[in-house]
Amino acid sequence: MFDDLDHQQTLLLQNKLESCAGVKLRLRINDNRFTMLSVKWGPGCAKVSLHRMFLKAPQHVTQALACYLKGEDRNLAPAIKAYIEHNLQRLDYSHELDLDQLQTKGRVHDLGKLYHRLNREYFDHPLGLYTTWFGDRRKRRSRRITFGLYHDPLRLIKVNRLLDDSRFPDYFVAYVVYHEMLHHVCPAYVNQKGYKQIHSKEFKEREREFKYFRQAQQWILDHQHDLFESERA
Repeated sequence: MFDDLDHQQTLLLQNKLESCAGVKLRLRINDNRFTMLSVKWGPGCAKVSLHRMFLKAPQHVTQALACYLKGEDRNLAPAIKAYIEHNLQRLDYSHELDLDQLQTKGRVHDLGKLYHRLNREYFDHPLGLYTTWFGDRRKRRSRRITFGLYHDPLRLIKVNRLLDDSRFPDYFVAYVVYHEMLHHVCPAYVNQKGYKQIHSKEFKEREREFKYFRQAQQWILDHQHDLFESERA
């Protein structure tokens, strides 16, 4: 998985971090899509696992990482968070998807058709994303319902199977798919204070370009009693 160049870069990064942090490290470079950074501090040595994105980290990120490895501050610096978030958008693990397992055609709504229609109407070029249903359409009411999810590294949009029902109009399901597509086009970012911002100004502006945006928002208001449990329940 890793070549000689990666091995050399790993040694260089380890030496740089040990020199700046003043601690002995056992550094492992990974290529997974979940944990970008993990540290286990021990007596005389810290076990560090980093995503390979850190092999190309700029100087200010490396220095911030070295300060973190000293163990003086257990909170990641904004520079590290921003670097991770920015590079997450560039990762592409969609080749790991089993396309035969993706379910796009539901009993009522077809996510594949909705996605391709939205791609033509609102985006200048194909986004190269995938769609599937998730969850149980018979799930009982709850105080919180996740209508859709977007997994960056997999380029995968997942829509709650609860929406595969005739009571959910086609334009509302399309709105959910469009919303998740925007997460790819207008990705999350980390501000200067280190807080992750999911919906940027551009995201919100483009979301309002959906021609049924107001109807979708009103539909939620009109049906919230049926969808969600009240606080007294």
